[in-house]
Amino acid sequence: MDYYTSRGSHVFVCFADFSKAFDKVNYWKLFSQLIDLGLSTWIVLLLAYWYSHQQVSVKWHGKTSSTFFVGNRTKQGGLLSPCLFNCYVRKLISSITTSNIGCNIGGLFTNILAYADDMVLLAPSWRALQHLLKILQECASDTDLMCNVNKTVCMIFPQRLSRRLLKQFFLV
Repeated sequence: MDYYTSRGSHVFVCFADFSKAFDKVNYWKLFSQLIDLGLSTWIVLLLAYWYSHQQVSVKWHGKTSSTFFVGNRTKQGGLLSPCLFNCYVRKLISSITTSNIGCNIGGLFTNILAYADDMVLLAPSWRALQHLLKILQECASDTDLMCNVNKTVCMIFPQRLSRRLLKQFFLV
């Protein structure tokens, strides 16, 4: 951001939030993607068994419910969950990074920062940000994810005027 704002340009940013992202992970799409990435079939089979046989119970005020099976989801707070989620959204991230839309620094487009379900889009204009959001929306729907418009926030980091420009502006 400093690179752009110190050179007299804005940076347009969108902090994207997905609605119940970990809960919406489709196991079978995830396992298929893990196989496509070249992960050992035995590891994928182990994960498939582990996730398809999840049982949980709820503890509330000292009382514990009976156990029940859990459908699609990765375990929030689980050590493996961010890694699995990153694999799940790999095509989404790849589509954005290869779009050649975003902040260009030395020939490298920097347009997304992502860790698990936390994603930040970066663009030098509103129009470029709109293009990135369109790619995000299309790819998210392919993975059964949906942006939460109530928690997604867009911001502008304004240009910083240099002392030379400030002097010119105020002395003219």
